[in-house]
Amino acid sequence: MKAQRRRSAGFTVIEVLLVMLTIATLLKVILPNMREMQSEGSLTKVDEELVTLKTAIISYWRAHNNLYPDNITTDLVNTTPQLLASPMADPFRTEGTTYGYEKGVDASFGPWFAVFSKGPRGDTLSVVFEAGNRRIRYGGSGRVVSNAPVVKY
Repeated sequence: MKAQRRRSAGFTVIEVLLVMLTIATLLKVILPNMREMQSEGSLTKVDEELVTLKTAIISYWRAHNNLYPDNITTDLVNTTPQLLASPMADPFRTEGTTYGYEKGVDASFGPWFAVFSKGPRGDTLSVVFEAGNRRIRYGGSGRVVSNAPVVKY
C-alpha cells in the first residue's frame, strides 16, 4: 500500500507572494491619487480662506476709518467687532504659519492690500489683491484668474 500524502491546511509560498504582489500593485496605483486629492483639497481650502480673509480685511477697513489692519493674525481676531474667531493657517506653510499679508499706498492706485498663500513648492500660489478700483486674483505662476472692477461696499 502506498502511503497517502496529506496536504496541510496552509497556503503555499507562491500563493502568499502572489497576494503580496497584488496588494503592492494596488497600493502603487492608489497612493499617488490619494496624495493628489489631498493637494486639491488644500487648494480649495486656500481659495475659500483667502476670500474670507479679503472680506474680513474690507470689513476692518470700513470699521476703522479706511485703514487696513497692520497684522491679520491679531487685528482681525482682537478687534471690535470680532471678524475672525481665530487666525487662519496656510496649509502649505509650516504648522501654525498664517497666510501672507502686505499693504501699502500707491500713487496711482491709492491704498492697497494683498493676501496670499505659498503653494506646495514654496512659490506664491494664490493672491487676492485689491487696490483703488481694481480687484485682481492671481493663480499659480502669476496667472491672472480675474481682473474686475471693485464693487463699492
